[in-house]
Amino acid sequence: MEQKISRQILLAVILMLAAACRKTEIRTDGTASLSIINAIPGTSSLVTNFSGTAPLSNYYLNARQITYNTFSQDYQFSSYSGNVRLALFNFPDTLAKSKPVVDLTLNLQIGSIYSLFVTGSIAQPDTLFTTDHPPYYAVSDSVTGIRFINLSPGSAPVSVNLAGQPNGSEINSLSYKSVTGFMRYPATADISSYTFEFRDKASGRLLGSYEATGINNDSATPDNPINKWRFRNCTLALLGLPDDGSGNGTQSILLINNY
Repeated sequence: MEQKISRQILLAVILMLAAACRKTEIRTDGTASLSIINAIPGTSSLVTNFSGTAPLSNYYLNARQITYNTFSQDYQFSSYSGNVRLALFNFPDTLAKSKPVVDLTLNLQIGSIYSLFVTGSIAQPDTLFTTDHPPYYAVSDSVTGIRFINLSPGSAPVSVNLAGQPNGSEINSLSYKSVTGFMRYPATADISSYTFEFRDKASGRLLGSYEATGINNDSATPDNPINKWRFRNCTLALLGLPDDGSGNGTQSILLINNY
């Protein structure tokens, strides 16, 4: 009788352990991916603080710093999910009494991809937060995906064309803080580059251009380990301040690597 009871107890323990194992197996933890783009003219570096506005004076040297006209691709923030408070300080304004340039709460869903574009000015910062859906390309497609965004505060609508093509042949009108979807471009062996031109829509004046080179590059080298175009997605962003008539405009084009 005692032996039977012992066997029943052992069986119950085994079932409990099996149930616990099943619960452990189906438990899914994960993170979101967040890229931060510094498009605020006049900033030196934006220092990230994922603890809100807590003092940075003791740890800012180890915090992420994103200089103007760059983005966080080299160290994608991928260890956060849920409601995350983020403050961005303009280096070296990182003391206890310093105020952040941006202080906001982001809702980051597990498994999703986000971009936070920080633009405007230090006095009047502005942000654009997007949920990104970069397309997947099969190896047989030999294409690249490119989207376009206007991050130039105070700019009039702009158009985008390929060099030698009519104005607006790619994008007819792109107003401030507008962003397109990813557009497919062939990346076959007979295409070495694309040159995209950003123009003032009304006047057609050229604001900046970007030459996307190495479209058909299949050779890997230490300086160029992969083809950053084929089967991948990128963003071309118009940054800087428009020309106010004085000839002192600072607009430029930034390439942002996506997935």
